[in-house]
Amino acid sequence: KLPFRLQVFGSSVIKIQYPCRGCFIFRAAGGLVVPMAGIKVAVIGPGMMGRGIAACLAAGGPHEVMLYGRKAEAAEDGAKKARELMSFLVDNGVASASRGRIVPTTSLAEAVQGATFVFESISEDLAAKQALFAQLESLVDASAVLCTNTSSLSVSAIASGCQGPAAERVIAAHFIGPAHLVPLVELCPSDRAAVAAAGKDPAQNPVARVRAFLESVGKKPVTLMKEIDGFIAARLQAALYRECMHLVQSGVADCAAIDGAVFNGFGRRLTEIGPFIQADFAGVDLVQRTHASFFPQLGSYQRDVVADALVAKGRLGVKALKGHYDWTEERAKEVMARRDAELLRRLQVDRTRESKL
Repeated sequence: KLPFRLQVFGSSVIKIQYPCRGCFIFRAAGGLVVPMAGIKVAVIGPGMMGRGIAACLAAGGPHEVMLYGRKAEAAEDGAKKARELMSFLVDNGVASASRGRIVPTTSLAEAVQGATFVFESISEDLAAKQALFAQLESLVDASAVLCTNTSSLSVSAIASGCQGPAAERVIAAHFIGPAHLVPLVELCPSDRAAVAAAGKDPAQNPVARVRAFLESVGKKPVTLMKEIDGFIAARLQAALYRECMHLVQSGVADCAAIDGAVFNGFGRRLTEIGPFIQADFAGVDLVQRTHASFFPQLGSYQRDVVADALVAKGRLGVKALKGHYDWTEERAKEVMARRDAELLRRLQVDRTRESKL
């Protein structure tokens, strides 16, 4: 039995009601979402992504967020850092007026029993995820939606860890780091979840349920119509990186010039105008002509040859203080702080705009 009742009004308005709590939300396309009544959710994995997910879920409404880690020290440390992130959101005015709590645990059963949604965020290892979902199947409620935060693995392959009907409630809910500041979450059902939900009451659709919940805590989910490796955001980043690599390999420009062209150029408008919107404003006929010239010249690579060379030299990025650039700890912290400040500013703009709707 579902913990809420879902009604669809037209094509873009959904009412979700919690009868036992007397609380409901309306979600309208482009509209403000009112926080729903508190529910229990579980986050599996207390690492960097897991703590960010826990922070935004607890900051977005009066929810009990269980943060599971296998070791007590890891669970406690993850919860401590998640609470710090949550406090950051509160202090900067981008949290809900009613907020929840983050509870660490080393008991998987305690974490997930009674949870409406479970968000898995463990290492990108298919066998490990399949084993975890096999465990979850025997512990969760019959209506619980099981979400994987995988960025590169097949959600259908992960769902195959479940042998019973729980596989029909497995979806990808891919958060983008830093999860507490980036609003996007990419949603994609497993094959079995998509088939099971087809033609049924939207209240039984796990993607619709997760989407409504995420919107209620301030996230901005997008739903894929079919499964594909890397979903949307990672593939777009890879496509951009591949052309950046081609420009370096071709001797057109160095890394600093290319990065500068992105964050001082078209990157400035990407917070409001995506590629298709930009094409409409520029004129589709103009874009047609320029792309006819550019497309044949774009780089075509099956391997990241620059990364291959850097890894062979031990240039692994900021964690090694050397990658495409040479780094110091101070410079790395400064860049991260600048990035987070801009992400926070953008989040504050979003909240101000939504409050006026």
